[in-house]
Amino acid sequence: MPVQEEKRTILVVDDTPENLTVAVDLLKSEYRIKVARSGARALEIAAAEPHPDLVLLDIMMPGMDGYAVCGVLKANPDLEHIPVIFCTARTQTDDVVHGFSLGAADYVTKPFRPEELLARVRTHLEIKHAQDVIRRTSEEQREMLHILCHDLANPFTNIIGVLDVAGDDPAAIAEYVPLLKVSARTGMEVIDLVRLMRAVEEKPLPLGAVDLAQVVRESLGTLTSRTRGKGVRIETDVPGGTFVVAERVSLGNSVLNNLLTNAIKFSHPGGAVELSAAVADGVVRVTVRDHGVGMPPSLLDGLFDVRRMTSRPGTAGEKGTGFGMPLVRKLVTAYGGTIEVDSKEQAHGVSDHGTEVRLVLREGSPSA
Repeated sequence: MPVQEEKRTILVVDDTPENLTVAVDLLKSEYRIKVARSGARALEIAAAEPHPDLVLLDIMMPGMDGYAVCGVLKANPDLEHIPVIFCTARTQTDDVVHGFSLGAADYVTKPFRPEELLARVRTHLEIKHAQDVIRRTSEEQREMLHILCHDLANPFTNIIGVLDVAGDDPAAIAEYVPLLKVSARTGMEVIDLVRLMRAVEEKPLPLGAVDLAQVVRESLGTLTSRTRGKGVRIETDVPGGTFVVAERVSLGNSVLNNLLTNAIKFSHPGGAVELSAAVADGVVRVTVRDHGVGMPPSLLDGLFDVRRMTSRPGTAGEKGTGFGMPLVRKLVTAYGGTIEVDSKEQAHGVSDHGTEVRLVLREGSPSA
């Protein structure tokens, strides 16, 4: 039996009970309805998750009128994409233009004409759905670009570093052949990962039991030039035989590399980063801890939000995209895991400043 599409939610805002009744009666057969009799209450309902898909908003209300409500909605990044249809008996050109200038999608006149109201609601819900698809696609494209630009930088940095050190000396190059092979293989795996993610946009990533210690070793290998260049030590404590449920390439190149790159970036030259793992009760807890400059609460609050770019220069002026942590959380969630971050700015602590990232991943069985 096909799964029915969940009804979309419309928030109807009007201070007159009779108007609410008319609107609800017209819409309730097709949509889930929420109602508010004041602007303040409408904002409370709109801010609560799940957010409404459309707001049908009266203009003339005591206290906070519809114009004010629309202005607040459109100023909130979480709510600005919700279409607002004004309901009004006022059809003066200036009133209509003012409503559109605030970000309203449309308006309908009262008393309602049923066919017109339903048609406008359907049209703007369809437009919103199309816009949501475009936004998701844009975010996916940004993820792909981040993987290509950020995750490919590590193996190429290694290769360039080796060539700079070895010059034209074949003997010197021979010494670094294992590192060159690992770096080249890692680069190809990143490209394959991008292809995989493009191919499975509508499907989950293929998960399996991944040897965590091996992936950590591979990740550290790709970061050799970064750690040597800044003199940062990465101290690991990952027991052999620890397996986690994940997709191997993305775990190493997109999750661990992002976390370690950030830790190196915000550590002081000559500092240390600790990476550890512990198994208990069917989960593996992975911790990455640095003792660098830390993050202020304003950055920490938006760390996983793609709309609030948190990139800032590292302690040696390193650049970043600000897109790494949202991608890390997306991948960890796809593995069935969770991620938490604590941070304390250096200015607020003498010896305990820095950032700690904790992953909780499902323990994997190598025979599975």
